[in-house]
Amino acid sequence: MRRKTFQKIRIIAGNKKKTRSLGAFSCNKKIYLFFQLSSDSHFQFHVATSVDGFSFELEEHDCCIEKGEVTKEDITLCSDFSILEHAGHFLLMYVRKENKKSVIEKAWSKDLFSWSYEGNMISLNQKGIIVPSYEYKRKSVLYSSNVSIFAYFSKDLIHWEKEEKKLLTPRDNFFDSGELIVERVLNSEKGILLIYNSKVKETAFTGMALFDNDDPTRLLWQSAEPIWSQPQEWKGKEVLLVGSILHNGSIISYWQVENEGIYAAAYAVYKVSDGHTSKDISLRLKRVGNNPLISPNSKNVWESFNTFNPAATYDGDKVHILYRAQGYDYVSALGYAMSRDGIHIDERLEQPVYIPSQSFENINTTKVFQVSAQYVSGGGYGGCEDPRITRIDNRYYLTYVAFDGINPPRIALTSISAYDFLNRRWLWERPVLISPPGIVDKSAVIFPEKINGKYVIMHRIYPDILIDFVDNLNFDGTFWLKGEYKISPRPDKWDSRKIGAGAPPLKTKYGWLLIYQSVGEQDPGRYKIGAMLLDLLDPTKVLYRSQSPILEPEETYENDGFKSGVIYPCGAVIIDDTLYVYYGGADSYVCVATAKLEDFLTELRYSEVARLTKPIVEKIL
Repeated sequence: MRRKTFQKIRIIAGNKKKTRSLGAFSCNKKIYLFFQLSSDSHFQFHVATSVDGFSFELEEHDCCIEKGEVTKEDITLCSDFSILEHAGHFLLMYVRKENKKSVIEKAWSKDLFSWSYEGNMISLNQKGIIVPSYEYKRKSVLYSSNVSIFAYFSKDLIHWEKEEKKLLTPRDNFFDSGELIVERVLNSEKGILLIYNSKVKETAFTGMALFDNDDPTRLLWQSAEPIWSQPQEWKGKEVLLVGSILHNGSIISYWQVENEGIYAAAYAVYKVSDGHTSKDISLRLKRVGNNPLISPNSKNVWESFNTFNPAATYDGDKVHILYRAQGYDYVSALGYAMSRDGIHIDERLEQPVYIPSQSFENINTTKVFQVSAQYVSGGGYGGCEDPRITRIDNRYYLTYVAFDGINPPRIALTSISAYDFLNRRWLWERPVLISPPGIVDKSAVIFPEKINGKYVIMHRIYPDILIDFVDNLNFDGTFWLKGEYKISPRPDKWDSRKIGAGAPPLKTKYGWLLIYQSVGEQDPGRYKIGAMLLDLLDPTKVLYRSQSPILEPEETYENDGFKSGVIYPCGAVIIDDTLYVYYGGADSYVCVATAKLEDFLTELRYSEVARLTKPIVEKIL
């Protein structure tokens, strides 16, 4: 499947007049766009058709709605065309405004060009969309908008009864805090999929909800993040939704932009699971059933309080896990565990394999009152925190956050030979600080191979992921990472407040797969996990980025611990064709979630919204 981008519509017409869009519809693999030109009579409108949703041709029909033998509908008073294929005909519902009052009218057609007026929708005073090919208790179902979203029921498509219960309402501190507008309704095996829009601070966002096939008023799932948002270039302009269609597994929505024309936005339809949370979409990790893999061990003083934030590396036979551990002295050291299948712990050592040894990671625990609370993370008063490990050739490189309890945490680097590591000879090199003093710098990961002759290191200075290219990894404490390039949070997305690299990037045929963690402004108390694909030759270039989190803190072990609502990835491996992401839950546990790699990468590549380039309709209409 080829990813669609915004493209110009090509209309066969020499007219340069202003266009007023009316609606969009798809049938038999053809897309119909309804519009009126400023040069048209009050009773006339046009139809353009397309087979791909982007390149259109004008049909040679002068369309109208007949209201008897001599009268026609005044199209200048009409808007919001919504069309349904029903009983071998096409049913058109539209809004007619007159004397500051809106009436929902309907008309019938056999060919989508010539329409016959049939009257108004009784008891229906807001535009809506009928669920196609569906009845509930022998009644048609329509979803309509009036700030919130409601359901209506009808036996004859004329008389409608309103369900007074609000099915969806604007949500404070979410992308859909503004008025909700129904965009599209689809049937799926899992239920009735409703796509809606909400405008917040002049920006339109698209969300999705799933309703029960056995009860169309029962909400099963609602997206926590927008599946699409309007481009920044549209801000400050009047933007109206024309309509949307389903085409080749994607939704294409059409938008009229003030003084420009009509644009098309294509985005994937998310697959919804009916699992116990009813919140899984296709670009999601799946937790294993035996989580958490590692929990605090009261028998070992050094890991009796918390065990979390695991680094991971795979040697072709075993997954080696280095996890952050704390006793009740609140000082962090690193423990070791091993898994042969990636999801069951086969061995866990009784002693830490890496402990604080330098002044920049040690604290006098008799003076804990001197600890700088502003720098504390995961309940730690100092030590070696949040490890990441990368193998390059015959050596393992370990980065971690070094904290002495008082000064801003910094990044430390050590290494060990592959032979010693695999044989449990913990002969680590003396660690060295690689980030500058006086600045909180965390989340450092090293790419597993050189790129264009340089080692590549990612790290985080709030709120960005920073990227450095260095000639070697022989830091000696006299020079630091500079932060030459950056990847930033996205203001209108789920990752809007801060982001940081999670696991060291994994090389795939599509690019470097980066698992990252983020906190958003809309949900500032919760850490979530996302994914990016970076260019193989230029990892400063983000090719694709998840539009929603791939994992959110939902389970007990992600909320019932030292810090509720935290999932924090530090390791990821690929075994056969499966991606394993290792993360800390609630700053207390070691957990893992998986995905089929090829499916995951496909969804990551195709679920991203195409970027704006050119208007889909020029002013020729």
